[in-house]
Amino acid sequence: MFRSPELDALSSRDQLIRIPDEIDVPITDRVRRLIDTKAFRRLASIPQLGLVALVYPGATHTRFEHSLGVYRNALEFIERLRRDERFEQAIGEAEVSRLIVAALLHDLGHWPFCHPIEDLSLPTVGTHEEFAERWLHDDEVSAALREDWDLEPEGVLSLLNGPHESRGERIAASVLSGPIDVDKLDYLYRDSLHAGVPYGRNFDRGRLISGLCLDAAGERLAIEDKVKTAAEMMVFARYVMFSEVYWHHAVRSATAMFQRLFYEVHRARVLSESEPRWEDWFREEPRG
Repeated sequence: MFRSPELDALSSRDQLIRIPDEIDVPITDRVRRLIDTKAFRRLASIPQLGLVALVYPGATHTRFEHSLGVYRNALEFIERLRRDERFEQAIGEAEVSRLIVAALLHDLGHWPFCHPIEDLSLPTVGTHEEFAERWLHDDEVSAALREDWDLEPEGVLSLLNGPHESRGERIAASVLSGPIDVDKLDYLYRDSLHAGVPYGRNFDRGRLISGLCLDAAGERLAIEDKVKTAAEMMVFARYVMFSEVYWHHAVRSATAMFQRLFYEVHRARVLSESEPRWEDWFREEPRG
């Protein structure tokens, strides 16, 4: 059976970070080194939901908090899946480490309002995936990956963005992104909590995790029949969160106005010709 300091820390009270709603996130020395990098700390200044806070004023939580929640979910997913011998056959300690790091750093390339800006498809504006690549190759982050995790930045990027060539990579990638994954499980709950609405929490999270398994081919994440209702409730929770929170009519109106503003400023070349370049705004020192 593979070992991981982070999995061992799940049952330890040594180093913890408390995030809403009374969730203890286990922190090892090598995880702390990653979250203390400038690249990761800047996420504490980036709102998770952007303009949603205009309608739901409590929704001011950050990508930093969300990333810790996704990392915590990844540990729970792995702890459940390791009971399946097919999982252990396909994924060794190195792949588990890569999955844990990818979960923690999955939003590293985000900047304020990046999704509505990306939707404009402006030719000189990079994507958050491109910014993630820059940050993963940052001296501070890459040194931590190599020295503490024996990982290369390219390995983390390939797990996040593909291609996924090995069976182990396909399993790990399905944990990170799929119908039921560590990201959705956190943002539905967390966004619902901070927005002050029940919609994203109306499913049995614990039971859903208890029924995680691999599919018949042993290639991707799946669920057992006993948790089908919990999974269906999660899918419906996502639908309602989009209907009532993410795509609330006032949020979409504000987003459209922001996009028009950004488009006009970009067209006038105010950003592209300024010093420092607009991309450097997203590399500013973290606050606090």
